[in-house]
Amino acid sequence: MPSIAAWVDTGFLVALFARDDRYFASAVEFLAHAQELELHSLWPVIVEACFFLDTGGKVALLNWIERQGVILHEITRADLPAIRGTLEKYRDLSPDFTDAALVTLANSHRIHRIITVDVRDFSAYRLADGRPFERLWL
Repeated sequence: MPSIAAWVDTGFLVALFARDDRYFASAVEFLAHAQELELHSLWPVIVEACFFLDTGGKVALLNWIERQGVILHEITRADLPAIRGTLEKYRDLSPDFTDAALVTLANSHRIHRIITVDVRDFSAYRLADGRPFERLWL
């Protein structure tokens, strides 16, 4: 039974479902050895990943989600003030909506681990208690 919750960001999904991605082999190997992880993400992450994937990659990603490869969290209107606050807090990094939503929901769900290729930004982002995210891959 999974015991460690972690967010999945766009870059990891692109690496996992795009065979020509430079991190493909690493992503596949990481996931194969990560049975203890309970994976979480957001619909904006899925949309963003699909933008970068070819049709085969999109289909494979959606099949994986259908097989419950990841728990998807909704973003509600009530989340928007906090997401806006995150965008303003990290203005100097020019965060996109997806990153701001991940940071915001990480606080509300108390999940501080992330699987991402975005080392620069997720090294700078902080949780509400000041802790950095714990990057599990790369």
